[in-house]
Amino acid sequence: MNNQTIQVAIAGLGTIGSGVATVIQDHAAKGSDIKLVKILETHPEGQYAKPLYQRYPSLFTDNCQTIVTDPNIDVIVETIGGCTFAKTLVEEALKHGKHVVSANKDLLATEGKGLLELAQQSQKHFLFEASVGGAIPIIRLLESYLSLSDVQKILGIVNGTTNYILSEMDLSSISFKTALSQAQAKGFAEQDPTNDIKGYDARYKITILIYLATGIWLPVEAITVEGIDTLELPDFDYANRMNCKIKLIAYFSREHDQLQAFVLPLMLPQEHTLAKVTGSTNIVAVKGKYSDEISIVGKGAGTLPTASAIVSDIYKTREPVLPPPFRETGISYQLQPFSEYVFKHTLRFDAYDQPGIVGNIGAILAKHGINIYALEQLPQYHHYESSKDNVIFTLTLEACQEGLVQKAIAELNQEPYMAKPVFVLRELCD
Repeated sequence: MNNQTIQVAIAGLGTIGSGVATVIQDHAAKGSDIKLVKILETHPEGQYAKPLYQRYPSLFTDNCQTIVTDPNIDVIVETIGGCTFAKTLVEEALKHGKHVVSANKDLLATEGKGLLELAQQSQKHFLFEASVGGAIPIIRLLESYLSLSDVQKILGIVNGTTNYILSEMDLSSISFKTALSQAQAKGFAEQDPTNDIKGYDARYKITILIYLATGIWLPVEAITVEGIDTLELPDFDYANRMNCKIKLIAYFSREHDQLQAFVLPLMLPQEHTLAKVTGSTNIVAVKGKYSDEISIVGKGAGTLPTASAIVSDIYKTREPVLPPPFRETGISYQLQPFSEYVFKHTLRFDAYDQPGIVGNIGAILAKHGINIYALEQLPQYHHYESSKDNVIFTLTLEACQEGLVQKAIAELNQEPYMAKPVFVLRELCD
């Protein structure tokens, strides 16, 4: 294939697949040796497929075997999504000697180990640059670090939908519900935004990055995740008074054989690189043993940015298929229990106003070995969502283990003065 046109089939002509078709055709029109020869699509009259189907109906097929067995197809681009049919397609493509390029972070995070092993056995590429961060070349960066086993920490804003919502809540002082509606109207959020707002999308992505940094696939469900749908405007007011911004952070760190990983809304100091990123933009910051922090910023989603990363991978299939990059040997990594992680916690209380509340809360926290750093009653205008007879206040705690805080919260939530469950905001201690 090194000296001839790369012949490509696209499986799934939705938002991303149609973008890939556009970029390939644009490259071909400028004389590039890449050609779109087949499209697998069961609904060619759909919104994204129809324009191309009307012009080039002969490109389309609804039979998976047509693209898998065609000896003239070099690369199959999987943009179907999901983990069922997409997995079968990728497996069949690799077994039939096709290179595969995918943006499917769900598939990679849950089935990546087996699919990459199959690609090695078949001596074919299975490339996935677009699965994390769209056009941001974070996969390439981490692959280049692996020979030194250098990556010690990753912090990322890897979901444009949630970053847009959080930015709007902060900068425009609008509710979560309103910000989500805006994101949907602008095309940043799906009609069912669960994967984004609950943090699941970001968890898939950090799972992939952890593999690239360590060579191991953590079970997705082992990584603690919290979404952004319980955040309220008082949280942003408080964060700003503390000179912080709230961001949904995908986090990984390692120290010796201990790994930490989570996806959580965190308060970051306003001067922090990630705190300054607003709107639907993504950023991934990588800290190495011997290097300073390296940050990559850009459009983390969108049709053409993602398509551009996919087409870049298509060209990469011309390179030799190499064994997995060198990784540390003799180390058995363990994911540290989330209950042992240490944060600076801020607890938001919405309570029925009555004497003795603070004393009772202090006693419960002290029983669990937790020290209070500061107490602040939020301004009265934040009480509009609650009863005017309620009081909303925050307790900032000294750094302590997550498990202690959760035990204390479970007890606090049973107290009769609690109008709503305690809400937790966290800050990193390092």
